[in-house]
Amino acid sequence: MHLFLGVLTVLVIITGLGIAYYQTIEYVTLGFLTKTLSFKVHTYLFVPFLLVLVLHSFMPWILRNYRSD
Repeated sequence: MHLFLGVLTVLVIITGLGIAYYQTIEYVTLGFLTKTLSFKVHTYLFVPFLLVLVLHSFMPWILRNYRSD
C-alpha cells in the first residue's frame, strides 16, 4: 500500500509539473510527456490517488479495530 501511494504521488506531481512547466517536462522526458498527455493522466489519477490516500490514512485505525476483536 505504501509503495503504491508513493508511485501515485510521484506520478501526480510529475504530471502536475507537466501541465505547469510543460516545456521543461517535455524536454526532460524527450517529448514523451506532452502538456495534453500530462493533463489527461493527471485528471485520471485524481480519483485513484484520493482513494489510496484515504485508505492509507485509515489503515491503522481499521487494522487496530480488526485486531481487537
